[in-house]
Amino acid sequence: MWITLVLALCGLAAAVPSEDRKLSDKATTLADRSTTLAFNLYHAMAKDKNMENILLSPVVVASSLGLVSLGGKATTASQAKAVLSADKLNDDYVHSGLSELLNEVSNSTARNVTWKIGNRLYGPASINFADDFVKNSKKHYNYEHSKINFRDKRSALKSINEWAAQTTDGKLPEVTKDVEKTDGALIVNAMFFKPHWDEKFHHKMVDNRGFMVTRSYTVGVPMMHRTGKLANLPHVKTNRSLYNYYDDETEKLQVVEMPLAHKLSSMIFIMPNHVEPLERVEKLLNREQLKTWAGKMKKRSVAISLPKVILEVSHDLQLLA
Repeated sequence: MWITLVLALCGLAAAVPSEDRKLSDKATTLADRSTTLAFNLYHAMAKDKNMENILLSPVVVASSLGLVSLGGKATTASQAKAVLSADKLNDDYVHSGLSELLNEVSNSTARNVTWKIGNRLYGPASINFADDFVKNSKKHYNYEHSKINFRDKRSALKSINEWAAQTTDGKLPEVTKDVEKTDGALIVNAMFFKPHWDEKFHHKMVDNRGFMVTRSYTVGVPMMHRTGKLANLPHVKTNRSLYNYYDDETEKLQVVEMPLAHKLSSMIFIMPNHVEPLERVEKLLNREQLKTWAGKMKKRSVAISLPKVILEVSHDLQLLA
């Protein structure tokens, strides 16, 4: 069932700054820390055998940790920075670096992607947020703040889901089905992400095909197929396009990188040569291995067929604590 891995890696899409600007040292450092967080978080989530799909945004999760360190007391703040591997960095460095990184990655206009994201901190009706915290959390992380009665679960859920739907223009009508904890505050991130390919799939090149979930279970899904022209023969149409590609014969898998619009981000797909459980491939996943694969990629003429899917997931990260 390799589709789970493919979709999970959408959250690890490579991102580079716009051509007319360069990330500061702070943002570059926090991007590095966010990458480490992504792999750690993925492996932690993958241990849950009941979790079918994983889709995450490391930058958004890192920003939530930044918010916790901004508003938490000494111990809580230190713990949040430690999870981000930023415990040796001063607070201003962390907050300004994450702020710049979040603004760069979420610039949907520059990257030509559809990305609607909302961040809100819900607190009990009995507390008041400090003015400095409200100001700085809005400045660095674009967080909204709201009081809510957690003990009235039905009303709390209705309020949270209505906010998520409004934030994503109705794309995400339900961000959670329950409020597990009724004490303390609750951080909610609602995100709708739709990538636009640098080389688009033609709408007529979609058909229904069998997709093997396991060796004994196949489902019918709409499959998109990429057509294009060879770079050295632009007048010749082909069912293959040029992508960064690597065939790892030792690990028996293939890796392909597909750039998104404006080529400021890309999506990396990893597919085993044969249908198999994900555990073997997941154990290979770390930043060093991904860097090795990326370094061995070459431009190749590749036939691409991908399932056309919409993925909706909701992750409760406090369960991973």
